[in-house]
Amino acid sequence: MFRRRKTDQLPGEGGPEDVQKYRRAWRSYVARRNLVVVLFLSFLFLGFMIGKLKLGEPADFAILMAWIGVYLAGGWWLTEWRCPRCGKVFGHRLWTQRCISCDLSKDDVEAVARRK
Repeated sequence: MFRRRKTDQLPGEGGPEDVQKYRRAWRSYVARRNLVVVLFLSFLFLGFMIGKLKLGEPADFAILMAWIGVYLAGGWWLTEWRCPRCGKVFGHRLWTQRCISCDLSKDDVEAVARRK
């Protein structure tokens, strides 16, 4: 008979194990997103501290380059978040709202994850 594809299913339609998968995926996304936000906001603190410490131009530059590397790694980690429905990379930009493969929205993932 006709069998629906995984990407045709509604979020959370697969049963309790599917809901757990969405919850794990949402917690992973929130952790990644929060890390990127904290890293972004820490740049202000880092700039203030570099100005106060007066370590010298080479040391200041090295610290800023290291911070930029950490921020880029965090941003890359966020963009590598996998869609809980299709298992592919959700999006290639930091704040993508829909999966580029199956069109699942983050709001749907959050709704399934927050359901009791």
